Amino acid sequence: MRVSLFLVGALLWAQKVDTLWVKSANIVCQTCRRTLIKGLSTQRGIRAVEVYVPEKTIRVVYRPDKTTPDRIRQAIARLGYDADGVSRDWKAYERLPACCKADKPH
Repeated sequence: MRVSLFLVGALLWAQKVDTLWVKSANIVCQTCRRTLIKGLSTQRGIRAVEVYVPEKTIRVVYRPDKTTPDRIRQAIARLGYDADGVSRDWKAYERLPACCKADKPH
């Protein structure tokens, strides 16, 4: 019984993942970072998210059998952030805290 549970766990862990790097010009603070991590972590197929504020980049590790780069970019846009060539959802952007709508990083 133990061995079979271990093998199932190992097979799940070994599933193929890809990494997507996304540029977003309107990441300006740690609140942006937390918003993106929290919002993306709940999306199907996303395994890990990291946001690099100074570089204005998002690294997403995902399962390609569960989601696609286009879906991930759309999810970022729905959170109120630009995602490569995908424009932010303006209603979501307006709901962001004031610090996230600043012109300059802080």
